[in-house]
Amino acid sequence: MVPEKIWVTAVVVTYNRKELLTACLEALLQQTRRPDRILVINNASTDGTEKLFAAGGAFARPEIELVTLPENVGGAGGFAEGIRRAAYGGKSAIWIMDDDTIPTPGALEGLLSTWEHLQAEGVSPSFLASTVFGPAGEPMNVPVIDQRTTDNGYSDWYRYLGDGCVRIRQATFVSLLFPGEIVRRVGLPIAEYFIWGDDTEYTRRLVRDAGPAFLCGQSRVEHRRFNVKKISVFEENNPARIRLYFYYFRNALYNARIYEGTGRTAGRFLGYLAMSFSVFFRKNQQHRMQKFLTIQKGCFAFLAHRSPSGQPERRG
Repeated sequence: MVPEKIWVTAVVVTYNRKELLTACLEALLQQTRRPDRILVINNASTDGTEKLFAAGGAFARPEIELVTLPENVGGAGGFAEGIRRAAYGGKSAIWIMDDDTIPTPGALEGLLSTWEHLQAEGVSPSFLASTVFGPAGEPMNVPVIDQRTTDNGYSDWYRYLGDGCVRIRQATFVSLLFPGEIVRRVGLPIAEYFIWGDDTEYTRRLVRDAGPAFLCGQSRVEHRRFNVKKISVFEENNPARIRLYFYYFRNALYNARIYEGTGRTAGRFLGYLAMSFSVFFRKNQQHRMQKFLTIQKGCFAFLAHRSPSGQPERRG
């Protein structure tokens, strides 16, 4: 039985990708269990995105709300704003995704059915994640399994494998479902991260402060990212994207400080510095100086500002 009692707000963050956004919204409207509300956070797009929602536009519908921000605040800022607007108490849920996420028709139904089943088993998940695949069925955005041990020294990430889900420690913002009321306890994603690492921090915070999380085998989405490979500064050759790796390295160090302790943070810092030199001296490496400086800037920005504004304090 599909749980109909839960009010679901889907939050989609977009920036200058109206074709992908169109595919995402069409997929949301074709769900076997539709979201009750669709909230689109538009990061000041300049490609005519707003016309899709104007009178006579393809998505001028009462259940769809467009919020256009005055400037591009990145994925992190967009999700922070969307979650803030979507957070209700009571029986409500927030379903978040980027504009290049294309849910299969049963994606939301699968998440809600798993949520209902786990609650019947006495488990209150902090969030559920969909399985994510690329356009050709490639594995993408694979979450980290929670291998923390139980009282007898074994991990139990597979406890609910027979029910189609496994326990995870962190995931990306490519199709996550969580209770709206949980936001009052854990807060919002850190908007200052701008891009990369905000989902790692937030999902780890959800697990730490609000309970176990699960990967749901009944829910599947397609991620139409332009590059299906794992993100790597070594393979990145677009100068406009290379500069964004500043956030990748800085934010990874922030996350290490919050969740991994001083020793591992120091190890990551030294490892990233070594990586910057490896990039610089590697044969046939394009844009080597830009990559070297970007990694260095990310590392030293972490040292100069040990925590971004609004970063939660490390507990436990």
